Order: sequence, then C-alpha cells, then structure tokens
Amino acid sequence: MFEIESFPGGRTFRFSASLALLDRAVDETVRFITGRNVSGSLFDVKLLLREALLNAVIHGNRSDPLRQVTLDVTAADGRLTITVADQGPGFDWRSGLAKPPPPEATSGRGLTILTLYADDVRFNAAGNQVTLTKAVSGLRGPATPPKDAGDNTAWSPPMHDISISDGCTILTPAGDIVASVADDLRARCKEIMQQLTGPLVIDLTRVELVDSVGIGLLIAVHNTLSKKGERLILAHVSPDLATLLRTMRLDKHFSIQPA
Repeated sequence: MFEIESFPGGRTFRFSASLALLDRAVDETVRFITGRNVSGSLFDVKLLLREALLNAVIHGNRSDPLRQVTLDVTAADGRLTITVADQGPGFDWRSGLAKPPPPEATSGRGLTILTLYADDVRFNAAGNQVTLTKAVSGLRGPATPPKDAGDNTAWSPPMHDISISDGCTILTPAGDIVASVADDLRARCKEIMQQLTGPLVIDLTRVELVDSVGIGLLIAVHNTLSKKGERLILAHVSPDLATLLRTMRLDKHFSIQPA
C-alpha cells in the first residue's frame, strides 16, 4: 500500500512498512522538493528522510507490512518540515540521544545523524513520531504541487562490479549503500572476503549516500577484515559522504580517499 495526498505546499505519504516503499517515499519526496527552486545538494535532506523513515519502518513497525508509516512533508520559504509517524509503541528517545554509539558499533547511529543534520528534532512523548526541520536554500512552497507521476520503473537486482588491481580487490557498488540493498551487498562482501588476499577497496564512484544501515555494513566488513589481518579502503568518496563518515569517526577504522 502506497498513498499520496497533496496539499498547498506539501504532501502526505502513507505506506506499508517495507524498505522498498521507504525508497519510493524518499524518491517521491526528493522529486517534490526539486520542483521548488532548490539550489545545491540535497544530501542532508535525503539522509534525514532515510534515517527518520528507517526508524519508523524497522524499529517502530518492526518491518510489519500490516503496519503503516505516515510521512508529512511541508515546503515553506527556505524551510522544510518532515514529520514521520509509525504504529509501534515508541521508544525512549531521550536515552538514545544521550548515548551516541562508539566507532566500532555496527548500529545505533540513526538518532545521532538526525541531531547532526536537522536544524531541529522533536519527538512526541511516546517516541513514535518525530518532526524535523531543515533550512534548504531556495526552497519555496507553491500553492499547487505537481501531479504525481507514479512509479513505473521495474526493479532489477543491483550489479556490483568486482576487479583486481595492484594486489587489491575492488568492489564497486551499483548505487547508494542503503538498507534496501544491504543484504545483497553484505552477501557479496562475504563471498569476496572468504577468498581475499590483500586489501579490499570499495569504490564509491556510483554512491551518493550511505545510511546508518550501510554504515553498519561497512563497519562489519572492517571488523571481519581486521580479524584476517587485512584492511578496508573507501575510494572516490564524495565530499558530503566523507564529512558524514568522518563525523561518525569512521576514519579511525578505514582509509577514506576523496573523489
């Protein structure tokens, strides 16, 4: 189930708790925003959307497709407001905000990312609804949003390229390293590491964004390689992504080479 309602200056999305529909909600929201005179990168907005929706789908609704996620997006002059609600019992967000995870942890970074990248973060008392505000350069809120174009794109499995160069195994992911592709990419990394001799290079040429699940995957790969006496190198990392990884103190674990 995936529903969209438009109103002057905003949209409401309601969808079943699944990662595939989460991806669609992000894509539809980005399309909505880009039609409103936005200038510059939307990296921060995409990251905030993903983390808020991941919390609702995975932690709030426990990926139960019978439960729904509601996403309200409002565009005003220079300001974006995002409200995400789930049908779960909620959680103690106060303790989560107070305890950012250590660099070696493979999970628990979602709340930290929200506080770092949003201008304001507000949970309801139960913890099953969060409202984020973010200044977005050039953003305006027209009276009539564009009509929904629908989603006619057929899904196909991602194609991750693998090559060998100068004693290094190079894995080039097909696109962003996010929750919906994490299982496939994790399985590919496991196959590679079973036969690996030398460093593993993950080439991020095609990657714009890595969400908290993707960060956990990279740390898990690093942990496995460290036990084998090998190392992980991230190559062709965009400036926005490099800032995120360094803010999470992950440069202490693996090499981050700029694009």
